Amino acid sequence: MCMVFSVQDRQNAFDYILSVASQCDKIVSLVQVGSGANGFHDERSDLDFVIALDSGESMSEVMEYMRREISTKYELAFFKQDESRHLQNYLLSDLLEIDIGYGTYEHAAAWKPAFKVLFDHSGTVEEKMVQSLEWMDDRIYGDKQKKDMEQARNVVWFFLMHAAVAIRRGNCFRAIGEMDAARALYIDLLGDRYRLESGRNREIDRLPETEKAAIRSTYVTRESPSELWKRLINLTALVYKELEGYEVPVTQEMLYEYYKDLK
Repeated sequence: MCMVFSVQDRQNAFDYILSVASQCDKIVSLVQVGSGANGFHDERSDLDFVIALDSGESMSEVMEYMRREISTKYELAFFKQDESRHLQNYLLSDLLEIDIGYGTYEHAAAWKPAFKVLFDHSGTVEEKMVQSLEWMDDRIYGDKQKKDMEQARNVVWFFLMHAAVAIRRGNCFRAIGEMDAARALYIDLLGDRYRLESGRNREIDRLPETEKAAIRSTYVTRESPSELWKRLINLTALVYKELEGYEVPVTQEMLYEYYKDLK
């Protein structure tokens, strides 16, 4: 039977990561990122770190050093290393997740809004991360918003039309699937507007209650044509409200005529 990690287990793992990182002379700084930097959400929160190196030439050596130290200390249920992103994902046998990103200290930047510098031999990392926050915010949300808006205006109507056809044909699950795709695009746009991570609805619980209620109004609760049409129309209205001011190949009025013809 799997023994799930406790708060003390997580603290012990935190202390161990800090200890082994501080013992490597090629590691300039260790930074805790994510919710844990400001206080964990709850007893199931994971550990996220960024390691700043003395140079890019040390990348492979330090990543291997951390992998070796952690796997020697703990039994791993899963391990993945993404060379291109300089990222390691550990899942300990007690289901504690530890994510470690790597970069050189000269290019230190905050890729999550919350961070805490645990040690810094250069004395420059925190300043660099603070300075990067505004730039990262624009990059993460500003550019993403443009891309998400472009994608939504080009394809969301496609999913809505296919949902309508599926309802007409009595294909309930197909209709739900098409609506799910359209809703995901809508939620991405909401996340961009409120500066929240929308991937897998990660931070969408932080939306205002009115926005969450609107999302709920698009979920199908009964497998009947009337229920499906109601939710589809709600979703259509919300999507086009978010796209207001943008040119969309298929307008909301055109979709409503399409729906009317299919009913």
